[in-house]
Amino acid sequence: MNIWRSIKLWIRKRENILIEFVSILSWVIIGIIALLLYLSGLLDLLTLVQVVFGLLLAFLPLYFYLIKKKDQTMLISFTSKYLLEKEEAKIDELLGILIAGKWEKLKIDPIEEFFNCLKRICEKSDFEMRRRIAEALPALFKIDIERSKEIVKILRKDWDEKWKSDNRRRIVESLFYIIKKDKDFVRENLQIVDGDEIFTIIAIVEILDVWREKINKKEAENLFENLIEEIKERKYRDDEITAISELWNLLYIIRNDPYQAIKKFEELKDAPNIYVQICIARNLKHLCNRFPERILNLMGYFIQEDKHKNVRRPIAKEDSVECLIDLLRDRRLSEKAKDIILRLINDKDDIIRLATFDKIEKIIDVDREFGRKLLQNIVDKNRHPKLVERAKNLLKRNEK
Repeated sequence: MNIWRSIKLWIRKRENILIEFVSILSWVIIGIIALLLYLSGLLDLLTLVQVVFGLLLAFLPLYFYLIKKKDQTMLISFTSKYLLEKEEAKIDELLGILIAGKWEKLKIDPIEEFFNCLKRICEKSDFEMRRRIAEALPALFKIDIERSKEIVKILRKDWDEKWKSDNRRRIVESLFYIIKKDKDFVRENLQIVDGDEIFTIIAIVEILDVWREKINKKEAENLFENLIEEIKERKYRDDEITAISELWNLLYIIRNDPYQAIKKFEELKDAPNIYVQICIARNLKHLCNRFPERILNLMGYFIQEDKHKNVRRPIAKEDSVECLIDLLRDRRLSEKAKDIILRLINDKDDIIRLATFDKIEKIIDVDREFGRKLLQNIVDKNRHPKLVERAKNLLKRNEK
Protein backbone atom coordinates (compact mmCIF):
# COMPACT_ATOMS: atom_id res chain seq x y z
CA MET A 1 0.00 0.00 0.00
CA ASN A 2 2.83 2.40 0.86
CA ILE A 3 4.53 1.60 -2.45
CA TRP A 4 1.31 2.41 -4.34
CA ARG A 5 0.96 5.71 -2.47
CA SER A 6 4.59 6.56 -3.24
CA ILE A 7 4.00 5.86 -6.92
CA LYS A 8 0.89 8.08 -6.98
CA LEU A 9 2.78 10.87 -5.19
CA TRP A 10 5.66 10.58 -7.66
CA ILE A 11 3.22 10.83 -10.58
CA ARG A 12 1.39 13.80 -9.03
CA LYS A 13 4.61 15.77 -8.55
CA ARG A 14 5.58 15.18 -12.17
CA GLU A 15 2.13 15.49 -13.71
CA ASN A 16 2.98 18.41 -16.00
CA ILE A 17 6.07 16.67 -17.38
CA LEU A 18 4.13 13.43 -17.88
CA ILE A 19 1.34 15.25 -19.73
CA GLU A 20 3.85 16.72 -22.18
CA PHE A 21 5.62 13.35 -22.49
CA VAL A 22 2.36 11.51 -23.28
CA SER A 23 1.43 14.19 -25.83
CA ILE A 24 4.75 13.90 -27.67
CA LEU A 25 4.82 10.08 -27.38
CA SER A 26 1.34 9.83 -28.91
CA TRP A 27 2.42 11.84 -31.94
CA VAL A 28 5.55 9.68 -32.35
CA ILE A 29 3.57 6.42 -32.08
CA ILE A 30 1.08 7.62 -34.71
CA GLY A 31 3.94 8.38 -37.08
CA ILE A 32 5.73 5.06 -36.47
CA ILE A 33 2.58 2.96 -36.99
CA ALA A 34 1.71 4.76 -40.21
CA LEU A 35 5.29 4.44 -41.50
CA LEU A 36 5.42 0.68 -40.73
CA LEU A 37 2.14 0.15 -42.57
CA TYR A 38 3.56 2.02 -45.55
CA LEU A 39 6.84 0.06 -45.56
CA SER A 40 4.99 -3.27 -45.30
CA GLY A 41 3.00 -2.42 -48.41
CA LEU A 42 -0.34 -2.22 -46.63
CA LEU A 43 -0.65 1.50 -47.40
CA ASP A 44 0.20 3.50 -50.50
CA LEU A 45 1.73 6.97 -50.10
CA LEU A 46 -1.54 8.87 -50.54
CA THR A 47 -3.33 6.68 -48.00
CA LEU A 48 -0.38 7.07 -45.62
CA VAL A 49 -0.75 10.85 -45.74
CA GLN A 50 -4.51 10.58 -45.24
CA VAL A 51 -4.16 8.22 -42.28
CA VAL A 52 -1.53 10.38 -40.55
CA PHE A 53 -3.55 13.52 -41.15
CA GLY A 54 -6.74 11.87 -39.89
CA LEU A 55 -5.06 10.53 -36.76
CA LEU A 56 -3.52 13.90 -36.02
CA LEU A 57 -6.89 15.61 -36.35
CA ALA A 58 -8.42 13.03 -34.03
CA PHE A 59 -5.67 13.61 -31.47
CA LEU A 60 -5.80 17.43 -31.48
CA PRO A 61 -8.83 17.78 -29.13
CA LEU A 62 -7.09 15.53 -26.59
CA TYR A 63 -3.86 17.46 -27.01
CA PHE A 64 -5.50 20.83 -26.30
CA TYR A 65 -7.40 19.31 -23.38
CA LEU A 66 -4.11 18.12 -21.88
CA ILE A 67 -2.54 21.54 -22.37
CA LYS A 68 -5.49 23.23 -20.65
CA LYS A 69 -5.36 20.68 -17.83
CA LYS A 70 -1.65 21.39 -17.41
CA ASP A 71 -2.28 25.15 -17.12
CA GLN A 72 -5.07 24.56 -14.62
CA THR A 73 -2.91 22.21 -12.56
CA MET A 74 -0.08 24.75 -12.46
CA LEU A 75 -2.43 27.52 -11.38
CA ILE A 76 -4.10 25.40 -8.70
CA SER A 77 -0.69 24.38 -7.34
CA PHE A 78 0.46 28.01 -7.34
CA THR A 79 -2.60 29.35 -5.53
CA SER A 80 -2.68 26.46 -3.07
CA LYS A 81 0.91 27.02 -2.02
CA TYR A 82 0.90 30.80 -1.73
CA LEU A 83 -2.68 31.61 -0.74
CA LEU A 84 -3.42 28.82 1.70
CA GLU A 85 -0.03 28.16 3.28
CA LYS A 86 -0.23 29.04 6.99
CA GLU A 87 -3.58 30.80 6.47
CA GLU A 88 -5.80 29.11 9.05
CA ALA A 89 -8.82 31.35 8.37
CA LYS A 90 -8.89 30.40 4.68
CA ILE A 91 -8.45 26.72 5.49
CA ASP A 92 -11.29 26.96 8.03
CA GLU A 93 -13.61 28.43 5.39
CA LEU A 94 -12.69 25.70 2.91
CA LEU A 95 -13.32 23.03 5.53
CA GLY A 96 -16.82 24.45 6.01
CA ILE A 97 -17.51 24.05 2.28
CA LEU A 98 -16.19 20.47 2.38
CA ILE A 99 -18.26 19.55 5.43
CA ALA A 100 -21.42 20.99 3.87
CA GLY A 101 -20.82 18.99 0.69
CA LYS A 102 -21.01 22.12 -1.49
CA TRP A 103 -17.62 21.52 -3.11
CA GLU A 104 -19.01 18.73 -5.35
CA LYS A 105 -21.37 21.23 -6.99
CA LEU A 106 -18.67 23.79 -7.74
CA LYS A 107 -17.74 23.78 -11.41
CA ILE A 108 -15.14 26.51 -11.73
CA ASP A 109 -12.49 27.02 -14.36
CA PRO A 110 -9.53 28.03 -12.13
CA ILE A 111 -7.90 30.09 -14.86
CA GLU A 112 -11.10 32.01 -15.62
CA GLU A 113 -11.76 32.61 -11.93
CA PHE A 114 -8.18 33.75 -11.34
CA PHE A 115 -8.33 36.31 -14.15
CA ASN A 116 -11.78 37.53 -13.12
CA CYS A 117 -10.33 38.21 -9.68
CA LEU A 118 -7.43 40.14 -11.22
CA LYS A 119 -9.81 42.22 -13.33
CA ARG A 120 -11.85 43.15 -10.25
CA ILE A 121 -8.66 44.23 -8.50
CA CYS A 122 -7.65 46.34 -11.52
CA GLU A 123 -10.95 48.18 -11.40
CA LYS A 124 -11.25 48.72 -7.64
CA SER A 125 -8.01 48.19 -5.75
CA ASP A 126 -5.25 50.59 -4.72
CA PHE A 127 -2.38 51.62 -6.96
CA GLU A 128 0.15 49.18 -5.52
CA MET A 129 -1.99 46.13 -6.34
CA ARG A 130 -2.60 47.44 -9.86
CA ARG A 131 1.14 48.02 -10.21
CA ARG A 132 1.90 44.44 -9.17
CA ILE A 133 -0.59 43.06 -11.69
CA ALA A 134 0.96 45.19 -14.44
CA GLU A 135 4.43 43.91 -13.50
CA ALA A 136 3.13 40.32 -13.59
CA LEU A 137 1.78 40.56 -17.14
CA PRO A 138 4.74 38.77 -18.80
CA ALA A 139 3.92 35.69 -16.69
CA LEU A 140 0.16 36.17 -17.11
CA PHE A 141 0.55 36.14 -20.91
CA LYS A 142 2.05 32.65 -20.60
CA ILE A 143 -0.94 31.41 -18.60
CA ASP A 144 -3.66 32.85 -20.86
CA ILE A 145 -2.88 35.49 -23.46
CA GLU A 146 -6.51 36.35 -24.31
CA ARG A 147 -7.56 36.91 -20.70
CA SER A 148 -4.37 38.87 -20.07
CA LYS A 149 -5.30 41.18 -22.93
CA GLU A 150 -8.46 42.09 -21.01
CA ILE A 151 -6.24 43.31 -18.17
CA VAL A 152 -4.16 45.30 -20.66
CA LYS A 153 -7.31 47.05 -21.91
CA ILE A 154 -8.24 48.07 -18.36
CA LEU A 155 -4.81 49.23 -17.19
CA ARG A 156 -3.90 50.98 -20.46
CA LYS A 157 -6.29 53.71 -19.22
CA ASP A 158 -5.22 53.49 -15.57
CA TRP A 159 -4.84 56.82 -13.78
CA ASP A 160 -3.77 57.68 -10.25
CA GLU A 161 -3.71 61.14 -8.69
CA LYS A 162 -0.26 60.56 -7.21
CA TRP A 163 1.39 58.25 -9.76
CA LYS A 164 -0.38 59.62 -12.86
CA SER A 165 0.04 57.31 -15.91
CA ASP A 166 2.79 55.17 -14.41
CA ASN A 167 0.86 51.92 -14.79
CA ARG A 168 0.11 52.75 -18.42
CA ARG A 169 3.88 52.78 -18.99
CA ARG A 170 4.16 49.30 -17.47
CA ILE A 171 1.36 48.06 -19.70
CA VAL A 172 3.10 49.36 -22.82
CA GLU A 173 6.36 47.71 -21.70
CA SER A 174 4.59 44.36 -21.33
CA LEU A 175 3.55 44.43 -25.00
CA PHE A 176 7.08 43.31 -25.83
CA TYR A 177 6.08 39.77 -24.80
CA ILE A 178 3.24 39.44 -27.32
CA ILE A 179 4.41 41.60 -30.21
CA LYS A 180 5.03 38.58 -32.44
CA LYS A 181 1.78 36.88 -31.45
CA ASP A 182 -0.69 39.73 -31.93
CA LYS A 183 0.80 42.79 -33.58
CA ASP A 184 -2.64 44.30 -34.27
CA PHE A 185 -3.43 44.32 -30.55
CA VAL A 186 0.02 45.77 -29.83
CA ARG A 187 -0.42 48.50 -32.45
CA GLU A 188 -3.80 49.42 -30.98
CA ASN A 189 -2.26 49.86 -27.52
CA LEU A 190 0.62 51.96 -28.83
CA GLN A 191 -1.84 54.76 -29.57
CA ILE A 192 -1.50 57.75 -27.24
CA VAL A 193 -4.20 57.91 -24.58
CA ASP A 194 -5.22 61.26 -23.11
CA GLY A 195 -3.05 61.90 -20.07
CA ASP A 196 -0.10 59.74 -21.15
CA GLU A 197 3.02 61.22 -19.58
CA ILE A 198 6.32 61.38 -21.43
CA PHE A 199 7.46 58.19 -19.63
CA THR A 200 4.66 56.25 -21.33
CA ILE A 201 5.64 57.77 -24.69
CA ILE A 202 9.24 56.63 -24.08
CA ALA A 203 7.95 53.08 -23.52
CA ILE A 204 5.95 53.31 -26.77
CA VAL A 205 9.11 54.27 -28.68
CA GLU A 206 10.99 51.31 -27.17
CA ILE A 207 8.27 48.92 -28.36
CA LEU A 208 8.36 50.54 -31.81
CA ASP A 209 12.08 49.78 -31.87
CA VAL A 210 11.28 46.11 -31.26
CA TRP A 211 8.78 46.40 -34.13
CA ARG A 212 11.55 47.87 -36.29
CA GLU A 213 13.85 44.95 -35.42
CA LYS A 214 11.46 41.97 -35.41
CA ILE A 215 8.33 42.83 -37.38
CA ASN A 216 8.72 45.40 -40.16
CA LYS A 217 11.29 48.20 -40.31
CA LYS A 218 9.38 50.46 -42.71
CA GLU A 219 6.14 50.02 -40.80
CA ALA A 220 7.86 50.91 -37.52
CA GLU A 221 9.42 54.03 -39.02
CA ASN A 222 6.02 55.19 -40.28
CA LEU A 223 4.47 54.57 -36.86
CA PHE A 224 7.28 56.55 -35.23
CA GLU A 225 6.83 59.49 -37.62
CA ASN A 226 3.10 59.50 -36.85
CA LEU A 227 3.89 59.43 -33.13
CA ILE A 228 6.19 62.46 -33.43
CA GLU A 229 3.51 64.40 -35.28
CA GLU A 230 0.92 63.51 -32.68
CA ILE A 231 3.02 64.51 -29.66
CA LYS A 232 3.69 67.83 -31.38
CA GLU A 233 -0.04 68.33 -31.93
CA ARG A 234 -0.74 67.40 -28.31
CA LYS A 235 1.69 70.12 -27.16
CA TYR A 236 4.29 67.97 -25.43
CA ARG A 237 7.28 70.09 -24.38
CA ASP A 238 10.23 70.67 -26.71
CA ASP A 239 12.70 68.89 -24.39
CA GLU A 240 10.37 65.86 -24.31
CA ILE A 241 10.10 65.74 -28.11
CA THR A 242 13.90 66.12 -28.43
CA ALA A 243 14.46 63.22 -26.03
CA ILE A 244 12.06 60.99 -27.99
CA SER A 245 13.97 61.64 -31.23
CA GLU A 246 17.29 61.05 -29.46
CA LEU A 247 15.98 57.77 -28.04
CA TRP A 248 14.89 56.50 -31.46
CA ASN A 249 18.40 57.06 -32.79
CA LEU A 250 20.06 55.60 -29.68
CA LEU A 251 18.05 52.40 -29.92
CA TYR A 252 19.17 51.94 -33.51
CA ILE A 253 22.81 52.44 -32.52
CA ILE A 254 22.47 49.95 -29.63
CA ARG A 255 21.41 47.22 -32.05
CA ASN A 256 23.91 48.02 -34.78
CA ASP A 257 27.02 49.42 -33.06
CA PRO A 258 27.22 48.58 -29.33
CA TYR A 259 30.68 50.14 -28.99
CA GLN A 260 29.38 53.44 -30.29
CA ALA A 261 26.31 53.04 -28.06
CA ILE A 262 28.26 52.63 -24.80
CA LYS A 263 30.36 55.63 -25.75
CA LYS A 264 27.18 57.68 -26.34
CA PHE A 265 25.78 56.54 -23.00
CA GLU A 266 28.86 57.75 -21.17
CA GLU A 267 28.91 61.04 -23.07
CA LEU A 268 25.22 61.80 -22.44
CA LYS A 269 24.96 60.69 -18.81
CA ASP A 270 25.10 64.36 -17.76
CA ALA A 271 22.93 65.66 -20.60
CA PRO A 272 21.13 68.89 -19.60
CA ASN A 273 17.91 67.33 -20.89
CA ILE A 274 16.75 65.11 -18.00
CA TYR A 275 14.59 63.01 -20.34
CA VAL A 276 17.69 62.01 -22.32
CA GLN A 277 19.25 60.81 -19.05
CA ILE A 278 16.08 58.81 -18.35
CA CYS A 279 16.20 57.24 -21.82
CA ILE A 280 19.80 56.16 -21.25
CA ALA A 281 19.10 54.77 -17.77
CA ARG A 282 16.17 52.74 -19.14
CA ASN A 283 18.28 51.10 -21.84
CA LEU A 284 21.52 50.23 -20.05
CA LYS A 285 20.19 46.64 -19.92
CA HIS A 286 20.89 46.15 -23.64
CA LEU A 287 24.65 46.45 -23.13
CA CYS A 288 24.98 44.69 -19.79
CA ASN A 289 26.33 41.44 -21.24
CA ARG A 290 28.78 43.20 -23.55
CA PHE A 291 30.11 45.82 -21.10
CA PRO A 292 29.14 44.65 -17.58
CA GLU A 293 31.59 46.78 -15.61
CA ARG A 294 30.92 49.98 -17.54
CA ILE A 295 27.16 49.42 -17.23
CA LEU A 296 27.51 48.87 -13.47
CA ASN A 297 29.39 52.15 -13.23
CA LEU A 298 26.60 53.94 -15.10
CA MET A 299 23.94 52.32 -12.92
CA GLY A 300 25.80 53.43 -9.81
CA TYR A 301 26.06 56.93 -11.24
CA PHE A 302 22.35 57.20 -12.05
CA ILE A 303 21.17 56.11 -8.58
CA GLN A 304 23.10 58.76 -6.67
CA GLU A 305 20.87 60.58 -4.20
CA ASP A 306 21.25 63.92 -5.95
CA LYS A 307 19.83 62.48 -9.18
CA HIS A 308 16.14 63.08 -9.87
CA LYS A 309 13.90 60.17 -8.84
CA ASN A 310 12.79 59.70 -12.45
CA VAL A 311 16.43 59.15 -13.42
CA ARG A 312 16.95 56.68 -10.56
CA ARG A 313 13.76 54.69 -11.14
CA PRO A 314 14.78 52.96 -14.41
CA ILE A 315 17.61 51.21 -12.54
CA ALA A 316 14.92 49.51 -10.41
CA LYS A 317 12.97 48.31 -13.46
CA GLU A 318 12.57 44.56 -13.77
CA ASP A 319 15.01 44.12 -16.65
CA SER A 320 17.67 46.33 -15.04
CA VAL A 321 17.43 44.43 -11.74
CA GLU A 322 17.67 41.19 -13.75
CA CYS A 323 21.03 42.42 -15.08
CA LEU A 324 22.19 43.10 -11.53
CA ILE A 325 21.06 39.64 -10.42
CA ASP A 326 23.01 38.02 -13.26
CA LEU A 327 26.10 39.93 -12.14
CA LEU A 328 25.75 38.51 -8.62
CA ARG A 329 27.15 35.33 -10.16
CA ASP A 330 30.27 37.17 -11.35
CA ARG A 331 32.89 37.00 -8.58
CA ARG A 332 34.69 40.03 -9.93
CA LEU A 333 31.60 42.26 -10.06
CA SER A 334 29.23 40.73 -7.49
CA GLU A 335 30.13 43.15 -4.67
CA LYS A 336 29.47 46.16 -6.87
CA ALA A 337 26.15 44.65 -7.98
CA LYS A 338 25.19 43.99 -4.34
CA ASP A 339 25.99 47.58 -3.42
CA ILE A 340 23.67 48.90 -6.14
CA ILE A 341 20.84 46.53 -5.15
CA LEU A 342 21.21 47.53 -1.48
CA ARG A 343 21.06 51.21 -2.41
CA LEU A 344 17.91 50.58 -4.45
CA ILE A 345 16.26 48.75 -1.55
CA ASN A 346 17.07 51.68 0.75
CA ASP A 347 16.17 54.43 -1.73
CA LYS A 348 13.90 57.17 -0.37
CA ASP A 349 11.48 56.68 -3.30
CA ASP A 350 8.68 54.16 -2.65
CA ILE A 351 8.44 52.97 -6.26
CA ILE A 352 12.18 52.22 -6.43
CA ARG A 353 12.03 50.09 -3.28
CA LEU A 354 8.84 48.30 -4.32
CA ALA A 355 10.06 47.56 -7.86
CA THR A 356 13.41 46.24 -6.62
CA PHE A 357 11.65 44.03 -4.08
CA ASP A 358 9.60 42.45 -6.89
CA LYS A 359 12.74 40.45 -7.79
CA ILE A 360 13.76 39.54 -4.24
CA GLU A 361 12.91 35.84 -4.60
CA LYS A 362 15.21 35.53 -7.60
CA ILE A 363 17.95 37.29 -5.61
CA ILE A 364 17.45 34.68 -2.85
CA ASP A 365 17.78 31.88 -5.41
CA VAL A 366 21.12 33.26 -6.60
CA ASP A 367 22.55 34.39 -3.23
CA ARG A 368 20.48 33.21 -0.28
CA GLU A 369 22.59 34.96 2.37
CA PHE A 370 22.47 38.31 0.57
CA GLY A 371 18.73 37.91 -0.09
CA ARG A 372 17.99 37.31 3.60
CA LYS A 373 20.17 40.31 4.48
CA LEU A 374 18.01 42.47 2.19
CA LEU A 375 14.81 41.14 3.75
CA GLN A 376 16.04 41.85 7.27
CA ASN A 377 17.14 45.30 6.17
CA ILE A 378 13.61 46.01 4.90
CA VAL A 379 12.00 44.77 8.12
CA ASP A 380 14.35 46.90 10.25
CA LYS A 381 14.49 50.12 8.23
CA ASN A 382 11.64 50.38 5.73
CA ARG A 383 8.64 52.62 6.28
CA HIS A 384 6.37 51.13 3.59
CA PRO A 385 3.89 48.80 5.40
CA LYS A 386 3.22 46.47 2.46
CA LEU A 387 6.92 46.09 1.77
CA VAL A 388 7.63 45.24 5.41
CA GLU A 389 4.77 42.73 5.45
CA ARG A 390 6.04 41.03 2.29
CA ALA A 391 9.58 40.91 3.68
CA LYS A 392 8.40 39.31 6.95
CA ASN A 393 6.43 36.66 5.06
CA LEU A 394 9.41 35.85 2.86
CA LEU A 395 11.73 35.62 5.86
CA LYS A 396 9.38 33.05 7.42
CA ARG A 397 9.30 31.03 4.21
CA ASN A 398 13.09 31.08 4.01
CA GLU A 399 13.86 30.25 7.63
CA LYS A 400 15.24 26.79 6.87
